[in-house]
Amino acid sequence: MKRIHFQYIGLAMFSIFIIGNIISRIFFPNSFVNYMEKEYFPESLHGKIYDIMPIKGGSLALMIHAQKKDKGITVMNFLQVRAKIKKGMYFKKLPNSNQCYIINGDSIMYFNCYERSFLVEKDSIKIRQVKEWNSAITNHWVLKK
Repeated sequence: MKRIHFQYIGLAMFSIFIIGNIISRIFFPNSFVNYMEKEYFPESLHGKIYDIMPIKGGSLALMIHAQKKDKGITVMNFLQVRAKIKKGMYFKKLPNSNQCYIINGDSIMYFNCYERSFLVEKDSIKIRQVKEWNSAITNHWVLKK
């Protein structure tokens, strides 16, 4: 019986990992970008926030009492809005856009749900232009009209 060297096993595992990674990139290019275009941006959601969870990497998960059933959404604009979003506020994400807002009493705050700085430039371009708020009105409270 010949003795198998651990170096060869390690080299074989590393090779399988590299080949698998290459194959997955060929068959599933930009799966994150595809998800954003097909699932995230088209979604419309509104309701009262009942739970807030920060996610490692700078995102914020919001759990919302929606019309038919409770739903969750991940807001990837953590740095600007984290301190301003609280439980009990009304949240709305507009369909086919990157536009979200929260309402607290007589005040409203507009923000872009997804901050593109999370992506590399080529992926950001691939997502194409989605509707975003004018930067002059975002990330601060204003009186609701």
